[in-house]
Amino acid sequence: MNSTAVLSIPIHQLSKNQLEIEIRKILSGSVFSHIATVNPEFLVEAEKNEKFKKILQSTTLNICDGAGISIFAGMLLNTKFVRIPGVEVAEMICKVCAEMKKSVFFLGGFGVAEKAANVMKKRFPSLRIVGTLDGNMNTFEEVKKTNPDVILVAFGAPKQEYWLSENGAKIPSLRLGIGVGGTFDFWAGKVRRAPFLMRKIGLEWLWRLVLEPKKRAPRIWRAVMVFPWLLLKIRNKK
Repeated sequence: MNSTAVLSIPIHQLSKNQLEIEIRKILSGSVFSHIATVNPEFLVEAEKNEKFKKILQSTTLNICDGAGISIFAGMLLNTKFVRIPGVEVAEMICKVCAEMKKSVFFLGGFGVAEKAANVMKKRFPSLRIVGTLDGNMNTFEEVKKTNPDVILVAFGAPKQEYWLSENGAKIPSLRLGIGVGGTFDFWAGKVRRAPFLMRKIGLEWLWRLVLEPKKRAPRIWRAVMVFPWLLLKIRNKK
């Protein structure tokens, strides 16, 4: 599978159709796979966090989730990255699970896991949800006893990737784990997604900044300023 390294992290180049095919393969397999939806903040964090970097270098798939990667990295590396937002990847997984009769556990968030699960159940009535649990890193045994095929972990990065790296392969039934960040907030209606046009032209980050300025400003700084600077710094060394 084609991938391009961005700040030493492989980003896989997949269309939505190709991603769905890969998800189906994973769910038909016999081993645990870890998917990460990588945005510029992940890559900035990985530059200073060796543990996080090693996890992202060993995941099964790293999906491009961020205009910064598709635009800045794509331009500097002369590569076309197809951006698939994490919320859409998670929804695709739920759709495939419903069709393949696979079970899902919703883990994380702050008071929204159950509501998010109910929203997905209404969207995909045949989806089998075996558990929901709010944010708590010490949840391994509670998850394991439900025997899920898939787990969506909403702890935010890098905690969600830590949990999956440390626990995913220890749950015999588990075939797929993915960190979903704030996806449960979107599904539960706690946070509104940007209008379609803003999403299409890569300005969803601006929408989030307007809605949550104090929370988002440091993150936007890392994505819009620090990330391009790191890319230019590395390119100039070559």
